[in-house]
Amino acid sequence: MTTHHILKLASGETLCVASMPHMESVSLGLWAGVGGRHDPAEMSGLAHFVEHMIFKGTKRRSARRLNTDVESVGGTMDAYTSEDHTAFFVRGPAEHFARFADALLDIYRHSVFNAGDTVREREVIAEEIAMYKEQPQQQVEELLWRAAWLDHPLGRPIAGTVDSLQRIHARALREHAGLWFGRRNTIISVAGRIEPQEAKKLLEKLLGHGLHAGRRPRSRPFALKKPARKPGVLVEKREIDQVQLALAIRAPGRMSEHAPVLRLLNVLLGENTSSRLWARLREDHGLCYDVGSDLTTLHETGLLHIFAGVDPDKLGRSLTVIMRELSRLVEKGVTARALKGAVEYAIGSSRMAMEAPGAQMTGMAECLLFYGRWIPINDHYKLLRAVTAQQIHTLARSMFQPGLMTAAFVGPVDSEKAVADKLRM
Repeated sequence: MTTHHILKLASGETLCVASMPHMESVSLGLWAGVGGRHDPAEMSGLAHFVEHMIFKGTKRRSARRLNTDVESVGGTMDAYTSEDHTAFFVRGPAEHFARFADALLDIYRHSVFNAGDTVREREVIAEEIAMYKEQPQQQVEELLWRAAWLDHPLGRPIAGTVDSLQRIHARALREHAGLWFGRRNTIISVAGRIEPQEAKKLLEKLLGHGLHAGRRPRSRPFALKKPARKPGVLVEKREIDQVQLALAIRAPGRMSEHAPVLRLLNVLLGENTSSRLWARLREDHGLCYDVGSDLTTLHETGLLHIFAGVDPDKLGRSLTVIMRELSRLVEKGVTARALKGAVEYAIGSSRMAMEAPGAQMTGMAECLLFYGRWIPINDHYKLLRAVTAQQIHTLARSMFQPGLMTAAFVGPVDSEKAVADKLRM
């Protein structure tokens, strides 16, 4: 049985532990409340650059030794940067928790950000950017973000640009870590075969006097000043075999009372193979191989995004079917039976995901980082079960409006006007 514990280390850091005695592994992560939206405009990609550089060596370990220390006992180490947070984590056999914790805390506290490594890693990230630009499914997402967030920091690519990378030097990397990787902005999360007091005792020993205090960054809130009369559209014309399409619809943020309703609306629309978009586009009309929807939820705002890859000759028809499904939700809402299925899917998939220590680690860390408190997962399930069909209908009517929609296309598309005319409800 999994039990959850929220503790304070002697030096003041917040530690959350999901004790899973039935598991063979343990996962440990450090979550910092800083991400791409906090980058200075002239140095977009800074948070992501730091994420790369933190693995390049510390005062005690070279990059090679760091990898060997973790991997030679069956562990893996990784990280990611999002719009509003950065996470560093390690996973491996539970008996090696002390080794994993020592390595992870070492890079978080003592990375050296060497100037020579910075020059080399700048080229690596430039290659990463080029790689994603070559992938239409990735490129259409970047275009969509630019269209959806307008001139807001959320519209800048998290990895930055080739130009912005040139303005990021070792000093900026060190300053970033010094400001934001401190006690006030960090959650330590552990899940797996470990007892909470065991984790607490070991981490206090490794941390000594603890992390430096640090600060929490401020975000420029996103607010849509005036809805447009028609969807905003960006097109990147490429001579490829498919058109990658992506639509974004403005949605409530994670702090909204409508968040559980939004979660179920997404399930109904396109999250699984029982969804409306999958049934209509793939099963009924054979228009595509893959279609679906997903959510991006931030503190004050969010997006529901729809994606598909279609034959150029089927693009117009595909857009017509998508818009028809949105209109049906606006006009008719959903049945009680469909809603019940969506609730059971959302809860069931969550329960299965939570069998993994990595998901437990992530869920606890994000809960404390985003909400400032632990919210038991069963409380979330109760909110989902309380959603009504009327609430789904009301939210759909408020969201599915042309002026709240943006779209991006990569492929052989004639013009923005050609596709914009199809985005009518």
